[in-house]
Amino acid sequence: MNVFIKAVGLANSSCRGVEVCGNVTISYPFGIEPGCYIEDWIAIDCKNTLGSPKPFLRRLDLEVLDLSLEGTLHVNYPISWWCPTGNSTTVVSLASSPFVYSKLRNIFIAMSCDNLAYLLSNDSSLVIGGCISVCEEDTIKTNGSSCNGVDCSQTTIPSDLDAFTIRIQSMNELSPFERTKDCKYASLVDQKWFEENLTNHFEVRKMSHVPVVLNWEINANLSFLVMGIDSSHSTCQFANRSSSLGNMSSTFSCSCDSGFEGNPYLVDGCQGKLLAVY
Repeated sequence: MNVFIKAVGLANSSCRGVEVCGNVTISYPFGIEPGCYIEDWIAIDCKNTLGSPKPFLRRLDLEVLDLSLEGTLHVNYPISWWCPTGNSTTVVSLASSPFVYSKLRNIFIAMSCDNLAYLLSNDSSLVIGGCISVCEEDTIKTNGSSCNGVDCSQTTIPSDLDAFTIRIQSMNELSPFERTKDCKYASLVDQKWFEENLTNHFEVRKMSHVPVVLNWEINANLSFLVMGIDSSHSTCQFANRSSSLGNMSSTFSCSCDSGFEGNPYLVDGCQGKLLAVY
């Protein structure tokens, strides 16, 4: 579909379009107060966690780290792990939601030596990705800053991924290195954060969560909320999206017109850019 419409207004005129939880700004179409978000999938709960307020996606219970009106959302995502004493492979399904895992922004990583980590379809019937991190006797002496297949491996993820499972296992139970008895880890992770903020990739092993980037668009069924207001200086476009489960959906997203900036999801939310005066 190649259909354009003019921008939206808040369903509740008492909403300001901007709310704050902790150090995160929540902009419409997301929102905290009733009537201040466009649908329940992008409603935010502001929870007191360890004495400080933090925003969480209500239906997915994922902590929001950052929100962009350009269609991305950073969330705190649980790491999957396997240890000789137990394991945890927590994943969050985005099926039927406005979100998908960003192919351009995320990678799939496997940490620890002798680790074979699979990224599987939601019903575990199909392998859609995987990593192998091998052992090297002297690797433990390095700073661990590279993720090149030794104790750390990475790969890309499929487009429009919204549901998956993770399987972690040892490649060789008879490996001569004692470290094969160590815990093994696997997760999606924001590639830029992983490469720029960790001088030692082994630090991930101490974490329960890492940043992951979601892409978001609004369900086209909500287009009745869009008003034909020419003064908004924003344009919305419909598109079709295919999920990793094979389901098709129609969505829309909005942006400010050329020469304007602000929130394209608000009436008159896009204002003319100030020109520098020389």
